[in-house]
Amino acid sequence: MEEKFEIFYIRHGETNNALFEERDTCDVNLTETGVKQAELLGERFKGCEFDAVFTSPLVRCVRTAAAVCNKLKNHPQMEILPQIIENGSSYGYFGTGIEYLTRYYDNLVENNDMPLMYDNLEDKDNDERARKVIEYFRNRFTYGQKIIVFAHGSFGNHFLPQAVEMGEGNYILSINNTSVSKIKYTSDGKQRLSFVNDFSHLRPLMPDYEFTV
Repeated sequence: MEEKFEIFYIRHGETNNALFEERDTCDVNLTETGVKQAELLGERFKGCEFDAVFTSPLVRCVRTAAAVCNKLKNHPQMEILPQIIENGSSYGYFGTGIEYLTRYYDNLVENNDMPLMYDNLEDKDNDERARKVIEYFRNRFTYGQKIIVFAHGSFGNHFLPQAVEMGEGNYILSINNTSVSKIKYTSDGKQRLSFVNDFSHLRPLMPDYEFTV
């Protein structure tokens, strides 16, 4: 029987966008809409179990992750993984920091298993960063397990293609706030993007939304 290892990749909720050059000075929080999006995402995953939860160190991701973890059956710890931070963040910048975040989230720990990231301003650097993170996940977990990753739209443009070995390229994917994408590795050696950018849980916030062709 085919076994699988699954990675659910989720972008954080809506924020007041910071300019690219301000990313190191503006660890932006969720907007009111972003909070509602995170709550609906939590309802989507209510009662599910995951073997691990990873989040970017930026508060918008941690807050989104917390809304989901509160609904998960096994209430797993959230692991801050600096290597999945927003593209363009400077080496050594990790937002408000673990000391600040643990004032509000008591199930949060730092993951120090990987070396700190290098400069990630170029596409090739972000592709390599994504490959290193995927390699870490695949070495740590095995078939029959599933994990959830809360990160950024920009990093997702590298993470998702590299997860299925699409090669380097300037991929521009639609990755909406709190959208879910799933990667599946199966014991027969295959890898698939099962779906990308699913934000169907947001229907209560956008009842008139229609897909166009």
